[in-house]
Amino acid sequence: MTPLGTRVLMEWVITAVVSVLLVLWLSLAQVIQRGDNLFYDTVSQLTAAQPHPDIVIVTIDDRSLQAIGAWPWPRSQHAALIDHLTAAQTKAVAYDVLFIEPTEDDAVLAQAMAKAGNVYLPAAIDTPGMNGKLSSVSLPTPVLQAAAAGVGHGLLTPDSDGTIRSLPLWVSADGQVLPHLALLLTRNGSEVSVFAEAPPDVHADKNGALEALQPRLIRYPRGIAPYPSVSFVDVLRGEVPDDFLRDKRVLVGATAQGMGDRYATPSTHDGALLPGVNIVASLAQNILDNRPIIRAEGWLAALLSLIPLAVMLTGFLTLRPIANTVLGFGLIALTLMASAAGLKLGIWWPPLAACAGVIFVWPLWSWRRLAATYTYMRSALNDLRNDDAARPLSALSPVHDWKSGDEISRQVLSFSSALKQFRDFNRYITQSVHSLPDAALMTDLDGVVLIANRRAHHLFPARTLEGAHLETLFHSIGLREWRLLIDADNSERDEIQLEDGRSIQIAIAALTDTLQRSTGLIVRLADVSHLRAAERERQRTLQLLGHDMRAPQVSILTLLDNPNRPENLEDHIRRNARQTLNLAEGYVQLSRAENQMLTFDVVNLADLVTEAADTLWPQSAAKGVELIVPDDGEEYLVEADTALMRRVIINLLDNAIRHTPAGRLIACTLSRLDNRILLMICDQGSGLDDDMKARLFQPFAGGNVAGSGLGLAFVHTVIQRHGGQITIEPPHGIIPPYSGACFYITLPAFDGE
Repeated sequence: MTPLGTRVLMEWVITAVVSVLLVLWLSLAQVIQRGDNLFYDTVSQLTAAQPHPDIVIVTIDDRSLQAIGAWPWPRSQHAALIDHLTAAQTKAVAYDVLFIEPTEDDAVLAQAMAKAGNVYLPAAIDTPGMNGKLSSVSLPTPVLQAAAAGVGHGLLTPDSDGTIRSLPLWVSADGQVLPHLALLLTRNGSEVSVFAEAPPDVHADKNGALEALQPRLIRYPRGIAPYPSVSFVDVLRGEVPDDFLRDKRVLVGATAQGMGDRYATPSTHDGALLPGVNIVASLAQNILDNRPIIRAEGWLAALLSLIPLAVMLTGFLTLRPIANTVLGFGLIALTLMASAAGLKLGIWWPPLAACAGVIFVWPLWSWRRLAATYTYMRSALNDLRNDDAARPLSALSPVHDWKSGDEISRQVLSFSSALKQFRDFNRYITQSVHSLPDAALMTDLDGVVLIANRRAHHLFPARTLEGAHLETLFHSIGLREWRLLIDADNSERDEIQLEDGRSIQIAIAALTDTLQRSTGLIVRLADVSHLRAAERERQRTLQLLGHDMRAPQVSILTLLDNPNRPENLEDHIRRNARQTLNLAEGYVQLSRAENQMLTFDVVNLADLVTEAADTLWPQSAAKGVELIVPDDGEEYLVEADTALMRRVIINLLDNAIRHTPAGRLIACTLSRLDNRILLMICDQGSGLDDDMKARLFQPFAGGNVAGSGLGLAFVHTVIQRHGGQITIEPPHGIIPPYSGACFYITLPAFDGE
């Protein structure tokens, strides 16, 4: 056998051993029991039993409680019920109600039970028991116990998910063995002993622990109330015909809200719960029908689960991959159908361990087979490199026309002919790096650049990149620690801001060879400036459209839809409409300030202040606020876009007028600070609180010019684009004339050149 064939066989043996152990563990440890239970419940609904005609339930329902009174009832009521059932000649009566505490009506009830001779009562079982016992059994009162045809247990044993799928025919508790009420109900009623005789293979636990014996899976009829039922009060009143009850096995139990146990069963869904008396009735039907469900457990179930796995493992050695795919799906489908068919015939075999084995072995074998292929290819390449005759890569050709092994082995060996393309890899990598849309560098492990594409040369125009070190390059753009960015998964990214305002996103990933050894680094530097600008613009637009412009329009619609409109409706509408226009105008002005080309002229800043004050004189005069402008006749020349700078001053003055009380002053002063011009605008308003100062120049910060939230953002943008600064803190040595809000604008002075 060839080396590859030996390797494949070894991998197959390993795969078989691991998958067999997995199936055995899943089956014996019942790890996926919840999934098996879900499949059992689904199939059970498809193979549900028909309700047995001999079973009738007398329900202690809400209507009976309303008619007779609150629970518990006097036992004379139960005696009256038994008398009616005796008169109707019922075959047997089982009470799913405890009669443990003695009452004054016990003698009446015992007399009715003795007369009937076919009434069975339940015992209560508690775990842990009393007085330190592992379990204790509480029997009916002695007088009732003596009159009963038998005493059994009504223990309901839900599975781990709370669903009752099986019930024990017998239980051992406190050293006693009790049959289930359903087992007693299905007898002819001839037994008069307190306990039904246990079969030979049922024994009590000497330690007194509770033990469920001979559990039986239940075939439930469909629905919540599949059995004929009559209300307790209807039987007492004689409203139920005797023919309806004659020769029937009657169960008496609680179905009223808040009474009795309720559990999920395979026949219920959508959160519905089945009363305990119905569950007991279903067990009784299973006994009467004599259609037990045999459960395949332990090693039998485990061995059955290994059959599909064995077929799948055989297919791996004999079939092509596509045939194995079809085989896998077919085995899963056949396994589920076999389990469903077995349940219908009375044999329950949990199928999911077998399905899990097929599902698990599939990728496991594929993985191990690929691992074997990879190992072989690596060995073959090493042999070729060490062969002097095969050193020229252009001379690579198939070494041998393999005939043995499975289909995958032959395909892998034939693929060795493609190794002649190895000589193109270096050119391919180089071309790929150069064609990337972002700047890219390839370096060795020490960070020395080996390959740099054209965009990388544009990012570092004044440097020779090949042979340069990453640390030097990154220092030139403001990034100090580059090794922290190395990540083989290329998931850690860092973003820096260049001096020209561009945002660069940097990612470093390790390059590895076929042995998974790190051989170098690949560095990507993506210019994401347009993305960040688009994000900021999007957020600002969403704020404007989603809230600031929407609010006044909603106010207008509310006013129009209000039947009790205010007398000054037009004023309200006009104010909200004006607010919307101010928002739109502010947004347009801010966008222009950020994006339009500036036209610089030499202007006298004092003239712009005077023009702005004249423009706003009607507003200031109407409010009784006096504007003080510089009148010393001195020129304060700056290079500025006249229209934008005039709008800046108007915005600041308008804001000051709006926040200055009547009869107060607003002062505009100009002065020189070294080679800069200082424009100071101060009012006698209430000033700015700390919260407003922190977000004053942010868009939609609130409290800005004209209430739009954009005025001061516009001012800040224009001043920055003119190479100036605007602050609310006075420069060193400047004392504001008033205690209100003051804005300080510094612009480069025109030097006359």
